[in-house]
Amino acid sequence: MLVRSLAAVVAIVTGIAAAAQTLPIENIQLRGDRFRGLHYREMTEEQRALLNNVVNSARAVTNTTGNGPFNTLLRSPQVGELSQQLGNAIRFSSGLSGRERELATLMAGRAWTSTYEWYAHARYALDEGIDAAVVDAIAGHRTPELKAMLPEDAMVWRVADELLYTRRITDVTYKEALAVLGERRLLSTVTIAAYYEYVSMLLNVDRYPLPADAPAQAAAAAQGLAVLAADSLYRKPHGEITVRPMIANADTERAIAALGASVARDEELALDVRVAARAAVLRQWRSDLPEVRGQSIRAGFAERFAAELLETRFVSDGTFKAAVDALAERGLVNLIVLMGYSNILCAQQALAGAACKL
Repeated sequence: MLVRSLAAVVAIVTGIAAAAQTLPIENIQLRGDRFRGLHYREMTEEQRALLNNVVNSARAVTNTTGNGPFNTLLRSPQVGELSQQLGNAIRFSSGLSGRERELATLMAGRAWTSTYEWYAHARYALDEGIDAAVVDAIAGHRTPELKAMLPEDAMVWRVADELLYTRRITDVTYKEALAVLGERRLLSTVTIAAYYEYVSMLLNVDRYPLPADAPAQAAAAAQGLAVLAADSLYRKPHGEITVRPMIANADTERAIAALGASVARDEELALDVRVAARAAVLRQWRSDLPEVRGQSIRAGFAERFAAELLETRFVSDGTFKAAVDALAERGLVNLIVLMGYSNILCAQQALAGAACKL
């Protein structure tokens, strides 16, 4: 079997969560910037349930206070719950070692100059045994000494680098990666890189702050990341690209589909807003597509927000305010989730050598 059954993955996650002592959440004060940090006492029951599932899920090994994108996702708790379920599914059915997983994550965080993403995962990467010189090279947007790395690690770096900066996987890279990683780990490398692009979207839009007690050296390293210029975010792929069979992972496919369905309803986002967001994502993967103009004022603001975020990795205060005014916080969060979901689909299609269709 290419992947373990969903039941097996659920059993692993449940077992890990059950083995840990349940953590209290009543006194948690979440952090945020553009999205104000929420306190437990002001949350709805849905929001409290999501916070509990985050803090007391398998990811609680590294996240006991709801750090990261969850303060933002609480604005749309049902969608946020499916997002955290996707994160767990990706983590526990990837087949990647912790070292390989952290390499793909770091590559995405660097491509987005996501300060908190880098702060959190650079530490995890070192804990997993990734050499500091490799972490420093990624931080500096340089190619590490690939020959000095384990073959699997070097291949994860190559696949993530090609995917993130060319939006393609060439036949040569695919063939070599398949031989080194196998189908499951190759798909997981692509999926994790795209998933942490989505996480970086949430963090960058919020301008999510580092914890007040962050170690000075780690904080300085994260805050010292140089923002990549627009012409550094993309490069033309070199090499032939042919259509290849899609690689399947039933566990993550279910979680990805559930997340997508949660923001594909009219009560969450109007149709023309969804069209504008998908078009902005598609243009990142297909240069042959024309720009799509929104059919309503809200769709126009959504298009402006999505295009600016994808093209620069950030949004200005003016763009953020206009989008919040047009969509409200819940709608804006759903818009980012739709963008992240669509980006994951495009990444998996790129692995198959296909032009993205949404």
